[in-house]
Amino acid sequence: MNPRDTLTPVPGREQELQRELRRAYENLTEITSRLLLANEAVEATLSTHDRTELSERFLRVVAHGCAASSAALFMVEGGSFSVGAMLGLSEREQDELPSSEADIEACRTALTTRRPHIEDAELIDADALATLEQEAPAGDTSATEDADEEAEEEAEDTANEADEEDGDGAEDGADGADGTAEGRPFFGIYVPVHLDDAPIAVLALGERARGERYAAADLTFLRYLLSQYAVALNRGTLIEQNERRLGELDALLRVSREITSTLDLDAVLRAVVNTVAAVVPNDRASIALMKDRRPVLRAVSAMTRLAPDQAELFQLEKPLEYLGLEPRRIQIGADDLGGDPDPPGAAVFSAYFEQQEMRSFMALPLKDDQGLLGFLILESRQEDWEVEAAEGDTLDILAAQATVAIRNALLYSQIPLRGVALPMSRIRARASTLDPRARRMTLVAAAVALVVALLPIVPERAGGPAEVRPLRFQGVRTPTDGVVGRVFVRGGDRVAAGQPIAEMEDPDLASRLADLRAGVELARRSAAAARSANDPGAWRAAQLRLAALESAQSFEERRARASVLTAPFAGEVLELDLPQRTGQHLEAGESFCTVAALDSVEAVVEVPELKVGGLKIGQPVALKVMAFPAHTFTGRVSEVGWRGVPGPQGTARFQVRVAVANPGQLLRPGMSGIGKATLGRRSLAGLVLEPPLRAFEMSWW
Repeated sequence: MNPRDTLTPVPGREQELQRELRRAYENLTEITSRLLLANEAVEATLSTHDRTELSERFLRVVAHGCAASSAALFMVEGGSFSVGAMLGLSEREQDELPSSEADIEACRTALTTRRPHIEDAELIDADALATLEQEAPAGDTSATEDADEEAEEEAEDTANEADEEDGDGAEDGADGADGTAEGRPFFGIYVPVHLDDAPIAVLALGERARGERYAAADLTFLRYLLSQYAVALNRGTLIEQNERRLGELDALLRVSREITSTLDLDAVLRAVVNTVAAVVPNDRASIALMKDRRPVLRAVSAMTRLAPDQAELFQLEKPLEYLGLEPRRIQIGADDLGGDPDPPGAAVFSAYFEQQEMRSFMALPLKDDQGLLGFLILESRQEDWEVEAAEGDTLDILAAQATVAIRNALLYSQIPLRGVALPMSRIRARASTLDPRARRMTLVAAAVALVVALLPIVPERAGGPAEVRPLRFQGVRTPTDGVVGRVFVRGGDRVAAGQPIAEMEDPDLASRLADLRAGVELARRSAAAARSANDPGAWRAAQLRLAALESAQSFEERRARASVLTAPFAGEVLELDLPQRTGQHLEAGESFCTVAALDSVEAVVEVPELKVGGLKIGQPVALKVMAFPAHTFTGRVSEVGWRGVPGPQGTARFQVRVAVANPGQLLRPGMSGIGKATLGRRSLAGLVLEPPLRAFEMSWW
């Protein structure tokens, strides 16, 4: 026997080996594709923390991997369902899906049974149905029986519809593009996903693109991918909650710093009402402090001063009276009224909502161990103004901090009376123990100190932060459209008046001039020929055409001469990198660079409103900049602003322009420093007593 005969397999054995090899390749291909799909799903879940974007990316990967023609992700939020993402649906179906009761019921069934819910048994194979039957709890109806019942119902419905009129049939034919009748879900398979027994989402799948059925392995693999999606979705939710909480805490920290930065009562009240919106958004915030056991309005957001009848203007008189009788936390909206039974205070707040535009009202008592200080009142124009639990906790913390700050400010307002009486009593006690000679010397020294304090020996200045700006500057603009051909200067160069800065090129200008010159010459010849032929009409027409061509030629020649951009006056070029603009196209009127005359500049000084009243045009000003701290520049006030801007301490600041000489051109536009104007001379007593006198004059009596 030939040994080779033993190595040659029989034809049946060879076919069996080929089939085994083909199945091995198919299994390897399927495993590889699922590994790639799992990798894509992981990348999609790790690519973002946004819930909507995460759902859209994950659904695209899963639908593409299982070749589903349509799919959707239903997200569970507080017991309700919302559509996180959808694919393969028409615009009408996309509009109808969020309100589809059949799909929501299918999602609820899938989450309740904790296994895939099958609406269309034709989409999965027999093995998958058998696997689902084994997963079903005892007493539960199998997916096959449900599918058979649904098939019988569909057959009966079809038979009944066949007997109806054509109009009814046409109406039924206008149902969804997926072919399901009205009241049926849009998809056939609903796969639930849980995380630690908590329902997270439901994946809804339609038929596969190639008409294949879903196998049990497909459903198992999808459930595995959905578990990864649930973890990523939960992570994104936690990150959003942490970011929101960190934002609230950061806002609370900023508000706390603001309200504790001063001990002035009015400043504290303004800080609270103007910064509480950073913690809880509202349309108006106000504070009412207790006076004679009645809340009195003391501060309103975005208002520096209150009118005597401000509470009446805002329709807060009745709510404040109610708060005085019911010192507790209150939150009520216009929609809360008219129910059965009505909430407490319905009669008071019914009139309040009817007489003004606010639709929601909240009051928090400002109370500590020493008693009730007042109320923090928040109002909103929203009908359904809801405060989340985290925001409510943050608001309680803010109310406690505001209570401490207000209490400290009230105590501080009482300190000056004690601070004056105690030193005076000590001085009298010491004076009574002095001998006559020491007493006379003390009186002389006090008289000398009084004279020195009353003499105007201290210079009074008004000033603040300053910024250097060019006093005279102008942009070099191109008169016509063109391309920058050549640049003759660089940034920072000093140029003379009329000095060329750049040259503009118009590629079509030369050809237009040549055509116009040829046309002018031809028109002249035509006029001469008509005159020789004694043809007045032709000669007149040739003259008109010649005049039009000469006018156009003159205009284009002027444009050619204007192609060179020149400096409007002597100064410095402010922009840099001008040579790099070669080849850039500029429209007519567009600026190429800016020339500024820096022999003299101006400084814009911010002066507090307490000092702006003493400023006059022409007063001397001393200026120091950061670049030359040892050098003092001098100038004079040229303009005093009439409109103030809010300052950091609640007082307004006014801009004052100062013309400053710039010898040696040391000052450059954009430099910052401090400018101070000399207002005159004051006494030491005047400077010391000015703040309390101003506060006394500003108080209400």
